[in-house]
Amino acid sequence: MDYDVILIHPPAIYDFRKKPLFSGALGPTVERVQFIKVPLGMLSIADYLDRHGYKVLIDNLADRMVSSKAFAAEEHIRNVSARIYAVGLHFHHHSQGAIEVAKLCKKLHPDSLVILGGLTATYFHEEIIRKFGFVDAVIRGEAEKPFLELIRAFENQGRLTATSNLTYRTDTGKVGVTPLMKQSANLDEFEFTRFDLLEPKTSIFPSDVQPRGHLQVCRGCRYNCVTCGGSAYSYRTYFGMKRPAFRSPGKIVEDIKRLNQQGIRFINLFQDPRMGGSKYWKELMAALRREKLDIDGLSMDLFTPADEEFVREVATIGKQVVLYICPDSGAYDVRRAQGRCYSNEDLLRTVKLCHRYHIPVTVFFSVGLAGETQETIRETWELWEQLCSLDQAALIKGSFGGIECRLPIGGPIIGPIILEPGSLACDFPVRYGYKAIFGNLEEYIEVLSAPSWHQWINYETNLLKRDALIELIFESIQYSIHQREKYGLYDKFRATVERFQAQADMIAVAEVDRIMNLQDRAERESRLKSLRDALDSFLKDVNQDQGVRSG
Repeated sequence: MDYDVILIHPPAIYDFRKKPLFSGALGPTVERVQFIKVPLGMLSIADYLDRHGYKVLIDNLADRMVSSKAFAAEEHIRNVSARIYAVGLHFHHHSQGAIEVAKLCKKLHPDSLVILGGLTATYFHEEIIRKFGFVDAVIRGEAEKPFLELIRAFENQGRLTATSNLTYRTDTGKVGVTPLMKQSANLDEFEFTRFDLLEPKTSIFPSDVQPRGHLQVCRGCRYNCVTCGGSAYSYRTYFGMKRPAFRSPGKIVEDIKRLNQQGIRFINLFQDPRMGGSKYWKELMAALRREKLDIDGLSMDLFTPADEEFVREVATIGKQVVLYICPDSGAYDVRRAQGRCYSNEDLLRTVKLCHRYHIPVTVFFSVGLAGETQETIRETWELWEQLCSLDQAALIKGSFGGIECRLPIGGPIIGPIILEPGSLACDFPVRYGYKAIFGNLEEYIEVLSAPSWHQWINYETNLLKRDALIELIFESIQYSIHQREKYGLYDKFRATVERFQAQADMIAVAEVDRIMNLQDRAERESRLKSLRDALDSFLKDVNQDQGVRSG
């Protein structure tokens, strides 16, 4: 065996290179929605096993497949050998890809263990073992210590036994579910920067602009955004985590220095440090300020509006900081129902305060939340206008201290939502104004194997059927293009191309629905391919035509 464990990050859709797909509102290309960034938990699992003497590889299969059309995934998996193949199924987008890769691992290496882990695998753990015979086990919840316990027991016994956090097939063929290990009190014993264990090296936080490193302030959350599979409810119910486990400020500084050594100079700190309390975030700001880190900038999350004390402390770090906040909607009732209980005035006050201290704020919105209507979406659009105006005024005044910003910073950055497995809205859809269209993993896989993004939407709301949701998403995309052009993010050429792209996506949605009603499978596949080819040709011509005109 070449390795004791190979951790595989799969593409969202395993056969995305072989069949026509229409990513539409989810991303400009099919490749972009394969979600190739390796979850941080996979790095810490690999490090933990490596430190205890096991030979480990993190194989970013998604990146290999996106980077090269000639890359043969099956041949690659055939040629890498391990006692255990651990396939990540963190967010549900990877359901189809993860299951297909797990099936392939067992087909090519029948004597090895194939296990799954991650948020979505944890949620569907019993179904996975019951329905997919090629998966030997699911490690639920936090995986570093349970994985080590599993591999040691497997070495001693030669088979799976009832180790912690495990769902597996017993000797009698039944589904065995063992208790969860006590949650980590903090994250200081783990490491999240072991890129020496990751292949290919080109997948270390790829970026179109500059390499960006991602670090987590904590594991878990104190908030309950109802569509989020990483909420306080989700972690408590499925991970057994009663409270978030934080990484100490000193360890975060060490992590940043390690990323610096690997050429990464812009750091995204995930999770709002204020969740750790005043003492924690003040110690973090002091450590970042004291160390005089060799970085170009930091980003941090705000889960709620910030007061002046926090903003002032962030400004004293001595590096450019960008803050991210996600109000989801400009309509207060819609936002409150989502679990974000603050007003537009609170948000605007925070943005103005940050501008006073030369800190840009990027604001994210969702389209299609429970309670959303044609009227409420216009409240969101009005808020976008206010945010863009604030950003423009700040840029004119030079309020961002020389940072290269392009409008709109404050919006509109949008996306259609998904009810993540394990979220409150997924578990109690009626209570929170949703109707779940499919509920088990098998249904997710079937739907995510469909050709178009609009078929992947897994819900309707109390007010909007799927067709109305899709229409609202397209209207918001068109408005966002208008805003980007108005405030200078898009020139006329880019705006025109984006409008044509949106129109093409709208046509594709209607045409895919029509094609999928055909009874003959071969004819469906042929027509989908013809549609994909026609759209690609059309958009290529649009780009060339607009390029000539702008030139």
